[in-house]
Amino acid sequence: QNLISFLKKNPTVSIEISGHTDNKGSVEHNKILSRNRAKTVYDYLIANGIDYNRLTYKGYGFDKPIADNSNEAGRKLNRRTEFKITGL
Repeated sequence: QNLISFLKKNPTVSIEISGHTDNKGSVEHNKILSRNRAKTVYDYLIANGIDYNRLTYKGYGFDKPIADNSNEAGRKLNRRTEFKITGL
């Protein structure tokens, strides 16, 4: 809800929604999973009144970890969605 509120208050801001995974499973599976994760957020934002022209989404799989994938705590952190401002 905070993101929706921010985007409604700042109608010129565009964002990229990026989905990420841990390294369990195949490269292909994780690319699909991460893309679906980002697409779910994309669909949610559109359903809540954000213009699709302001949004892009991409799945990165396990290409951009933020933590060590050798333990569950790290893998949990790597299963995430991030937002990057791409236009003002």
